[in-house]
Amino acid sequence: MLETDVRSDRATPYRLWIAACTAAEMVGMTAAAGAATLADGVSGPVALGVVVAGGLVEGTALGLAQATVLARVAPALSRVRYLVATVVVAGLGWAAATAPSTLGGGGDAEQPPVLLVVLGALALGLVLGSVLGAVQAYALRGAVRHPTRWVAANAAAWPVAMILIFVGATLPDTGWPAGAVLLVGAVTGAAAGAALGLVSGLFLPTLSGVSAASRVVLALLVSHRPTGLQRALLGLEVRGRVSGRRYRLPVQYAVAPGGLAVVPGRPSHKTWWRNLNPAPTPVEVLREGVWAPASARCLGPDDPEYDAVLAAYLRRWPDTPAEAGQPVVLVRLGAAA
Repeated sequence: MLETDVRSDRATPYRLWIAACTAAEMVGMTAAAGAATLADGVSGPVALGVVVAGGLVEGTALGLAQATVLARVAPALSRVRYLVATVVVAGLGWAAATAPSTLGGGGDAEQPPVLLVVLGALALGLVLGSVLGAVQAYALRGAVRHPTRWVAANAAAWPVAMILIFVGATLPDTGWPAGAVLLVGAVTGAAAGAALGLVSGLFLPTLSGVSAASRVVLALLVSHRPTGLQRALLGLEVRGRVSGRRYRLPVQYAVAPGGLAVVPGRPSHKTWWRNLNPAPTPVEVLREGVWAPASARCLGPDDPEYDAVLAAYLRRWPDTPAEAGQPVVLVRLGAAA
């Protein structure tokens, strides 16, 4: 089942996240470009130290910017732990990626074909993005409900950013003045950071809310074009009893006596149904592309409607595992009295 506790993502600072990633990568890539320029005129070990320093600047800028915005989504986040994780992977990883050319002194070497650059950047972005996401996810533990989803966010975002970075890095040659190299680095960093923020920012609501798959399902359910999906699923919005926050999630349903039956899968792992009372509770339902007022009741085994509603659901979804005392939700369209 696709039932997932979600927090409404209207409060997610998506634009702020994009701006933070853009600014951080602009600073970081300018520093990396400056480091590469300085490294051209010094020996191998010293050049490597300069490149590493540039990478650390990039990692520090990114870690600080991202941690500042993530603290809004996850107030319990340790910014220091997140910063260290980002510096170690993003900063040193970038330095390691550029170290071979730095130590090899290949400044005058012919640039590889663009296709090879793109493919290499794609592979490196996928690897480093996954590693960075895993380390940052560890730093997010205890601050968000689903930290491992941050791995997918970085694995999806960094290949795009790396392509822009590597293509930008191939533009300057040894005859360019330092100012022009820094300008290209800044523009490249801004473009890569914007791409990084645009893609990874889509995953911010999933850290403590609906999964990316469920968000796609909800988006498809909003469509007014009839699909088979709409005959099996509906969107349900529940308000937190204590927090007052709204939770939206896609759920399987079946037509039952008196309304629509919904059975929370693995109820011990879910909390959304606990916000519903035995008496009608106001909710909203997304059906046929429209969110509309409705009411919902959480039925227990002692409720006279329980057996009929659960039986109707199991007829529609016979493979559903039903636990002892399985809660059942009865949804009635129309505002609650």
